[in-house]
Amino acid sequence: MGFFDFLDKRVKKERYGGTVVIDIPPEMYYKELALYTASSLIENAISKCEFKTYENGETVKKEDYYLLNVSPNENENSSVFWHKVVRKMIRSPEGAMVVEIGGKLHVAENYSVKEVRPIKGNLYEGIVLEGGLQLKKVFRAKEVFLFRLEDENVRILIDGMYQEHGRLLKAAARTFRDTNGRKFKFKVDAMKQGDEEFNKTFQEIISKEIKAYMENEYATYVEYEGEELVEQVEKQRVASDDVIKIRKDVFDMVGQALKIPQALMTGNVTSVKDVLDVFLTLAVDPIADAITETLNKRANIWNYINGNYYKVDTGKIKHRDIFDLAPQIEKLIGSAMFDVDELREELGRNELNEEWSRRHWMTKNIARVEDVANGVVEGGEKRDESTENSIPVQTGGK
Repeated sequence: MGFFDFLDKRVKKERYGGTVVIDIPPEMYYKELALYTASSLIENAISKCEFKTYENGETVKKEDYYLLNVSPNENENSSVFWHKVVRKMIRSPEGAMVVEIGGKLHVAENYSVKEVRPIKGNLYEGIVLEGGLQLKKVFRAKEVFLFRLEDENVRILIDGMYQEHGRLLKAAARTFRDTNGRKFKFKVDAMKQGDEEFNKTFQEIISKEIKAYMENEYATYVEYEGEELVEQVEKQRVASDDVIKIRKDVFDMVGQALKIPQALMTGNVTSVKDVLDVFLTLAVDPIADAITETLNKRANIWNYINGNYYKVDTGKIKHRDIFDLAPQIEKLIGSAMFDVDELREELGRNELNEEWSRRHWMTKNIARVEDVANGVVEGGEKRDESTENSIPVQTGGK
């Protein structure tokens, strides 16, 4: 969803023929732009995550995996779906509700709580889906997914803090416009002031001739006897620094509320790695954890204990170049931390599914300190220094 689609649902609009005119109050524009920027950053990050499904502690790709990662319903792909979920989590105090209908997942546009039941779980009614379809069924808490932020009042706090900034922005913009705008004096002979014919044509002169003269780069204004158009020159022009500073404060305020680094909010990123690490740790991981916990909430305790659960993997958000990672890949395989197929899957490559690619390997020059000191290798034989760094040796398999 683009920025103007984002605004379209929040501001007054009028339609003239095929043109839609959106009335955006000046004091609202910057806040909505800042919220849109912050929300988009987190939405894009979550949509790049892999939603893993586990059975008996092993990752599987079945129907649930397809719903969460490819197509939750007939009209949306997973990217659009999770954008909507995260956007509602951030912008709506009620959070994002997802209902399952006919084996498909749908984000509710609206819902209401029919009954608050602390012990048995709440009841929900009036659930409205996209397009205005209202469901008649009353849903129990365990029949829906309700995704919420850890702080549901973040939008209320932003709105409250912005009230003062909105007034400052409005005043600064008005001062800039009034001071730097072009102003003219139209001097008229005193004799013409009482001329009824002149009074009739005065508005036409202002609205057509003078307006055209002011708006065109190359224009000529013809002055008649008894008339003079004089431009008022301000002694001191006001720069737009005040507006720019307040705009930056608004972006900083929204970014701070959602734990997004200032550099990402303003687009002035110098140390990409450090900024992304902070962003993922403080802004994205908590939302990914909240989604994981909500997905698992519907599974009963025994399923979860037996290894049947969901997990949002944020490891694929960053762009990774395999050539830059080559030394690290070699170390991870050579230390028996991962097998070849595990790393290929992590890097987005197809698994080889060969016997050797699913075994753990360790290089020969890794051994116990005592054995190295005594020159002993596996089997009690003396070490041959000419071959100690040659090839990895198998240490076990899956």
